[in-house]
Amino acid sequence: MTASAMAAKGENSALNAKARSGSIWIVGAFGASQVLRLGLNVVLAALLFEEAFALMAIVTAVMVGLNMFSDIGLQQNVVQSPRGDESAFLNTAWTMQVIRGIGLTLIAAAVAWPLATFYGTNDPTALELRWLIPLVALTAAIDGLRSPSALSAARHMLVARLTRIDVIVQISNAGMAMVLVWFMRSVYGIAWAGVLSSILYMVLTYWLLPGPRPRLMLERDAMRAIISFGKWIFLATLISFLAMQIDRLAFAAMYPLAEVGVYSIAMSLAMVVTALIGRLQIAVMFPWYSRMIESGMALEQAYYKAKMPMLIMSTYFVTLLIVGAGSFFKLAYDDRYAQAAVFLPILSVGIWFSSMGGMYGAAFLAAGRSKWIALVSAVKVGSFALLLVVLSHTDGSMAMATFAVLISELITFAMSRYLGWRLGLKSLRAELTNLVMLTGCSVVGVSLVHRFGPLAALHPAAQLLVLGVLTTLAFAPFFFKLVYPLLKQRGA
Repeated sequence: MTASAMAAKGENSALNAKARSGSIWIVGAFGASQVLRLGLNVVLAALLFEEAFALMAIVTAVMVGLNMFSDIGLQQNVVQSPRGDESAFLNTAWTMQVIRGIGLTLIAAAVAWPLATFYGTNDPTALELRWLIPLVALTAAIDGLRSPSALSAARHMLVARLTRIDVIVQISNAGMAMVLVWFMRSVYGIAWAGVLSSILYMVLTYWLLPGPRPRLMLERDAMRAIISFGKWIFLATLISFLAMQIDRLAFAAMYPLAEVGVYSIAMSLAMVVTALIGRLQIAVMFPWYSRMIESGMALEQAYYKAKMPMLIMSTYFVTLLIVGAGSFFKLAYDDRYAQAAVFLPILSVGIWFSSMGGMYGAAFLAAGRSKWIALVSAVKVGSFALLLVVLSHTDGSMAMATFAVLISELITFAMSRYLGWRLGLKSLRAELTNLVMLTGCSVVGVSLVHRFGPLAALHPAAQLLVLGVLTTLAFAPFFFKLVYPLLKQRGA
């Protein structure tokens, strides 16, 4: 073996180790943060009215939308560009980040009153958006001041450091939100907690991610490269906003805010899987793909190597959400939120298809097909818009609206699968195997809760424990198949 080949092999091994370590950090921290978030939601649901969750869903949708409307892929640029480690390139990206953050805050403040008036015609409670949106919009300007070292850390897959910051901020945010809501008994407690958490995150990026002091700079070549690479990311994220938030924005204008608030709680639980898979895709899969392709590995080989762990994790967590939905809402929420137990299983199936589509999206981005991500998102928006038209002519309930979300996800996945086939990602075996596992385990689990007397008679907490153990045992062979090679490699 030549010296260059040995060096390449050593570099690939180091990247694989970073990918494994980063995945472990993300999964561990994500699990802890979701337990914390669920506990926080339960406490807030007891302290606040249902409409509060609908209001925050609208505020979140507006802020996510503005972020995505102005997204030119600054982090992806730093990860992908050969100049990603140069100070001029990093400072240019950071300066554009600062300008973008300030602009987002000003735009959000400008649209607050028109949006409040629009939603207020359906439910007067929505008039609170006049003040909520500008308050939460301060987070955009604060986030824009984060250290450029955070962009550089993503390039070098320093996932552990970034995850530590996420965990600290999430714990702090939960504590601040509970204290502020307890004293204020208002949705503004959640908003203020978000602002304070953004300040903490910004400070920690300078404290825990050491690097050269940033300075304002707009180098022409760097700007041109960033905009050239990011133009399709901009379009993709612009459409992706509608794809991810159109349901809550549309439903808030069609149904009472109390019903939309219950739906939002169910969707936030279902989105746990999307958040985990998406975090792994951004922090691990995309950088790993990029480095592997640079080293000469074919995209198909890299994709299949990374796909199975992601697929098994998403199937396992979606199954847990489906079988545990009824017991969880009986245990954690009062009767006002009972309908969420109907929404959650339907939404979870849609999230499973969405997670698989996201795996293809990471491959499209690594292959330089960012326009395909925009196309997939456009299909989702278009299909859901058509389904909304049908709903508006049928006086459909929120349950029917939830099925519309599922159908839209299925159509979107079909498009992702077709584009993946065109890219050479043709194997269906793993997806079909996991679909069978999802269907079989979900049917058995739900049937046990409703038809098996001894289990149905148990306390909801005991039901969740039994269902969790049974589901984990069903997936144990798959987990062992994933973990065994790592254990064998360490033993060797």
